[in-house]
Amino acid sequence: MVRDEYILLFDRDCGICSALSRWIHRADLRRRIRLRTLQSSRDLLPGLSDDAILSAFHVISPGGRVATGGDAVPALIEALPMGAGLGRILRGSRGLMVHVHAFYRFLTRFREQLVCGVEPRGTWEGSGR
Repeated sequence: MVRDEYILLFDRDCGICSALSRWIHRADLRRRIRLRTLQSSRDLLPGLSDDAILSAFHVISPGGRVATGGDAVPALIEALPMGAGLGRILRGSRGLMVHVHAFYRFLTRFREQLVCGVEPRGTWEGSGR
């Protein structure tokens, strides 16, 4: 059975990830994105080590495709209202994806320094439907 929802798996202990999940919850007007923490959803990513699971956020598309890190950005964007076209454009452009990956690497490399007081609590675990 094919789901019609996306699942965003994020690190609940990361301030940036938690802030992103709160923003996604507010932006997801159609409630197509279910938000779940990596810590409580390891069963959705079989075959990955704990380090690989916790190293990035992951998006599971309605068809069951798992995208990780920068590769997950187009899937996450296309799940949002008015984002389908932009998601396809990103996915189809190597040049744009180079920038997406560079920005994602920057965020993950410096996420401890970038939290700037963003608290990891207050996420929307299990929300979305």
